[in-house]
Amino acid sequence: MSRRTVLAASGGAAALTVIGRTAYAAPRRGYQNPVESTSHADPAVLHADGAFYLYSTNGSMGTMPVLTSPDLVSWTEVGNGMPVIADWSVSGRHWAPEVIRVGRDRYLSYYTARRADIAQQAVSVAVSDSPLGPFSDDRSTPLVGQSDEGGSIDSSPFRDHDGSLWLLWKNDGNAAGLPSYIYLQRLSDDGLELQGEPQRIIGMDQSYETYTIEGPSVIMHRGTYYCFYSTGQYWNDSYGVCWATAPRITGPWTKPGDGPIMISNDVATGPGHGMPIKVGPHWWYVYHAWEPDGEPEGRLIWLSRLTFGGDGPVIDGPHVDNPFRPIV
Repeated sequence: MSRRTVLAASGGAAALTVIGRTAYAAPRRGYQNPVESTSHADPAVLHADGAFYLYSTNGSMGTMPVLTSPDLVSWTEVGNGMPVIADWSVSGRHWAPEVIRVGRDRYLSYYTARRADIAQQAVSVAVSDSPLGPFSDDRSTPLVGQSDEGGSIDSSPFRDHDGSLWLLWKNDGNAAGLPSYIYLQRLSDDGLELQGEPQRIIGMDQSYETYTIEGPSVIMHRGTYYCFYSTGQYWNDSYGVCWATAPRITGPWTKPGDGPIMISNDVATGPGHGMPIKVGPHWWYVYHAWEPDGEPEGRLIWLSRLTFGGDGPVIDGPHVDNPFRPIV
């Protein structure tokens, strides 16, 4: 089923807070998913200087595609945010960048790339003075390697309420026939180095976690920490979004045990590897998904409301038609 068919039949992306209005006025013009109908896998979103910026896995736009939007709904392709790659990496395997602002005018991109020396994925950090780039990584070796655990991918920065910086990622165990874990480690105040020792905060211990766990993203909501992550095979309908919760960033992290909170349906396949973002008083989840018939457009960008109830977070989607849109 093509996107046009879906729209006709339906009937009518290291979290952050964006300061905006505090209420929705009804009625409001809604929006339709996908909000971006070109392939941008593993999206992450940054809000800076009055605009949203979306970063994704390498594709037709280059190593680090950058898009911009005034409202999370209407996106414009900008270009390649990392035209020159690090000396230790090879082209074509740059994945899942997430950008955070550190200081007044420094932007750090935590990203995954393939190592030239041992042909494994690793995590590193690139720096720019603009959210548009160009981002540059001058390191001689990556920030995180874990060669004995299959490599490292899917890094996500988090700034805690006390200002401390942390990095989450997963070891690429599924690429080497090994278990996958989500790791956490403290970052230096400038975000360029790791401090202390890494700790495994989330493993695969639930029946609904299949193949791997990946794409972690942490937020704090009303004093509680939530980690959203994906499980399954990203290329098919086994992929979906799960969550865990903790009283502090270092844990202990616990899971609800009742399965993913977003899965494939009749309008989208393999939804996941996204991140929450708060706009005004409301949370949203930006993520990728395939069209249900597997057409070759790739992983498109979707946007769904994220709410919190007595049983935990709920992602309202995937839906093509959505009655409300973010107010900035």
